[in-house]
Formats: sequence, C-alpha cells, structure tokens
Amino acid sequence: MSRASSLHRLQQVESDLQASANRVAEIDRRMADSEAIRKATAAHDAAQAKLQAARYAAHAAELETESIKAKLSAAESALYGGTVRNPKELQDLQADCESLKRHIATLEDQLLERMVELEDASTAEAAASRALDDVQAREIAGQASLSGEKTELLHRMERLQAECEAALASVDPADVAVYRALRQSKAGTA
Repeated sequence: MSRASSLHRLQQVESDLQASANRVAEIDRRMADSEAIRKATAAHDAAQAKLQAARYAAHAAELETESIKAKLSAAESALYGGTVRNPKELQDLQADCESLKRHIATLEDQLLERMVELEDASTAEAAASRALDDVQAREIAGQASLSGEKTELLHRMERLQAECEAALASVDPADVAVYRALRQSKAGTA
C-alpha cells in the first residue's frame, strides 16, 4: 500500500472516529437535558401552585362564612333568648341579624365561586400531571433508543480505534507528524 493511500485510510478512520465521538456527545446531551420534560414539569408545577392557591382561597372563604354564621347564631340567641329587654337594643340586634344574613349570602356566593375555581384548578392539575407522565414515558422510550444507539457507537469506536492503531503502524512516523500538522491546520481534513 502506498504512503498516500495509507494516510488516506488513516484519515478516513480518524474522521469516522471523530464523527462517532461527536454523535455520542450529542446523545449524552440529549439524554441529560430534555426540553420537553422541563416544559411539562414547569406546567405541572404551575398547575399545582394554582391548585394550592385555589384550595387556600376556598378554605379561607369557608372559614369566613363559618365565622359570620357563628356571629349570626350568637346575635339570634341574644335576640330571641329574652335576655335583652331594651327595644332599642332589640332593634339593633334585629338589624345586625339581617346584615349578617345578607353578608352570609354574599360569602356563600363567593365560596361557591372558590369551589368552582378549585374544581377547575384540580382538573387542570390532573391534566398537567397526565401530560407530564406522557412526556416522561415518551422520553424514556426515546432515551432507550438513544442508549442503544450510543452502545452501538461505542462498539464502533472501539473497532475504529483498533483500525486507527493498525493504520498508524503502517505509516512512517515522519509522515504521521506532517499528517497531524495538516489535519490540525485544515480543520480535520489533511
């Protein structure tokens, strides 16, 4: 085999080896960093935060309604209990009871709205959770495929490395030095 053909063979093997190494690096990056999973996780986290806020708002509205109902109960007990005999105080208690009843009706409407928001947030969180699970399943399947490709590439790289060593053994060391200098100065193509 001539010097030129030996060097040409060495370049082909090294180029294939570099291309395989580049692909392995790309596979490693893709396996380590999944944009789809990041987006689905962010959407799921946002849905969970919204659900938590809706739960808190519904609970707060429920507590406020219960508090006003307790005040109404106390006011009605005083009104109908017979302990208050002053007509002016009775009128004030009557007005307080009516005001509390109107306020309770408003609070119950708000509580109903909070419950609807809670249900919507729960539905959105469940959908985001399913979407995240789907993305993770697709990613796992894709990563299994990438892992298989990576294994094949690593075996190929071992074989190419052996070929490279054999090709280097058949080339004069002075020619290898010139070849390396040219390869470096010509961006990988001597």
